[in-house]
Amino acid sequence: MSVLTTINRAVRRHGLWVTALLTVAVFFGLFIIGDSSKVVSALLAVERWRIAVVFVLVTLSYGIRFLKWDYYFRHLGIDIPPKTSLIVFFSGLMMIVTPGKAGEVWKAWFLRDLDGVPVSQTVSVVGGERVTDLIALSAFALLGLLIYQRSSIVLIGMILLFLVGISVLQWQSFCLRVLGWVEKVPVVSSYATELEAFYENTYTLFQLRPLSIAFIISLIAWGLEGVALWVVLSGFSSQATLLTALFVFGLGSVVGAASLLPGGLGATEASMVGMLVVLGYTQTIAVSATVIIRVGTLWYGAILGTCVFVIYRFVTGHVGTTQSTD
Repeated sequence: MSVLTTINRAVRRHGLWVTALLTVAVFFGLFIIGDSSKVVSALLAVERWRIAVVFVLVTLSYGIRFLKWDYYFRHLGIDIPPKTSLIVFFSGLMMIVTPGKAGEVWKAWFLRDLDGVPVSQTVSVVGGERVTDLIALSAFALLGLLIYQRSSIVLIGMILLFLVGISVLQWQSFCLRVLGWVEKVPVVSSYATELEAFYENTYTLFQLRPLSIAFIISLIAWGLEGVALWVVLSGFSSQATLLTALFVFGLGSVVGAASLLPGGLGATEASMVGMLVVLGYTQTIAVSATVIIRVGTLWYGAILGTCVFVIYRFVTGHVGTTQSTD
């Protein structure tokens, strides 16, 4: 199976075209909510340099998140050529429009095709990325909920769930015992070696030091995207604050991820617009800012990832080989 076949299957499975159509529907709904004529006027009035800053900040965010990706591999002792690592990481951005970004696990298979690294050794890196990203975004959301004195029970519960899950993974004797039981299941037994490799790498990545480093990197990276929202909001209102932007962006992203909708579409936008209105912004400003930041953080990433993959596949002519087994 070629890499191209793999990506084509991923596209069909996750319905990326349907996601694009859903985006149009969501944005259309937002325009109606915010009074389409006023929203269009507001968008046209936004200073172009602010739009440019959004793309620059989001690009920097991707670069910083790549540092986490690279750190994880170095921590696991997996040697991957820098060029290959960059291609795989940025190509994976085209999967951010999948439910909960679950499609990014494709990076593990793409990396296997390019460098022959078993999926069982690398899929834990993708999982570690997602978990630390969500914890960082939850931290921004929780900070805002506490400061603005909103109910934070659900968010605290979700963070505790993550922490409990990580704690259980660090209970090595228990997890190995469970693996031993699972490996006795006839269908699963043939994957015993892969399951053990996956657990060992997951255990390593979620130890305190790598978890803390990854969390800090995630805070910086996602913080830049929150700053991007602040840059947009400040173009509409002089009262906009960085704290508000970080809170709204973090909460919207967490709600979108929890919804398991493709790219969090609908859930993220509704959360961001609703919270901005609650915090005193007009519907027109709330909708306009949300549209800009979602284009800049969601579809810009998807387009960037697709461009990187297409350039790799068609311009350089490097197709890569697929190995039948890990």
